[in-house]
Amino acid sequence: MTTLSATALFAVTSRGLEEICAREMARFGLTVGEIAYRRVHAQASGELRPQHLRPLLALSTADDLFLEVSRWSGISHTRAALETLRELAEQLALRPALAVCTQLRPIDRRPLFSVTANFVGRRNYSSEDIKTALAVGIEASTGWVYTPDDREAGLNVRLFIEHENALVGVRLAATPLHRRSYKEEQRPGSLKPPVAAALLEMLALQVGERLLDPCCGAGTILAEAARRGASAQGGDIDAEAVAASRSNTENAGVSVPIELWDARSLPLADGSVDCIACNLPWDRQVAIDGDEAEFYAQLCAEMERVLVPGGRVALLTSKPELLTFEGLVCQEQVEISLFGQRPLITLYGSKGDC
Repeated sequence: MTTLSATALFAVTSRGLEEICAREMARFGLTVGEIAYRRVHAQASGELRPQHLRPLLALSTADDLFLEVSRWSGISHTRAALETLRELAEQLALRPALAVCTQLRPIDRRPLFSVTANFVGRRNYSSEDIKTALAVGIEASTGWVYTPDDREAGLNVRLFIEHENALVGVRLAATPLHRRSYKEEQRPGSLKPPVAAALLEMLALQVGERLLDPCCGAGTILAEAARRGASAQGGDIDAEAVAASRSNTENAGVSVPIELWDARSLPLADGSVDCIACNLPWDRQVAIDGDEAEFYAQLCAEMERVLVPGGRVALLTSKPELLTFEGLVCQEQVEISLFGQRPLITLYGSKGDC
């Protein structure tokens, strides 16, 4: 068993967003190391003090962020591994992680704790079996009390098993980072906030830039953009989506003009926005009215009309082959996992190539 320093952290993100999350973590002053499936590992320089920790909770492309506590090896696929996990959990040095977390929020010295477990590959035991094994070991060594309800817990212990190796962490925040408090209204196909933030990361969105989401759905992209200091605006052809967007952006404490419109005929002047980010209708979660190829062609032409020369566009769709622009070229493509599909985020600009 290897015990790691309190400066080791790892972020969990959606499949495909690992490199984008790593870029954002580097901007927060972290030294990025290993990038693995759905995880980005990093080191914080120096001692973890509150003034260094709190900014990390603003990581927008991460689903969650953990202090790295330990790594284990020799975890087999048989049920005998459950006893091994219990024994290893009983040896975990969790109190230093608890001390770090208490710098950010009040936590009982004997906290309620939850366990989250994931594994890759087939095993003769379930995630629930793993949670039980870890809970028994941790309770035995610490006197803390286990709760299966993560919402009740003051502390969350996360375990990943990949092949015969396991990674253990303790969540830095009280709740997962992806669970934004503003996101109360949902719509079919609505993005998880870290995915919306990933589009903005690919755009390299700057404070004060004019950002447009022409098919805004529940307003997640708009809320994330406005929270970054952009001048965001958007709209949708669906009145219920417009109402949801207005509610969510108000909950986020940002002022965003959101209109009822047809994105193929925007009431905006030529060259009036600096960048565009959009989760396009896929005709799966959200139906497209009319011919799909024609819809995309009209939408692309209208987006290009309202974009300033040299502007950038980041679009999420499962059918990037339908995206056609006259003066924009693909600069980057990232395949992600979403809604059981593998859509792509495509970044367009005036230069570059995929």
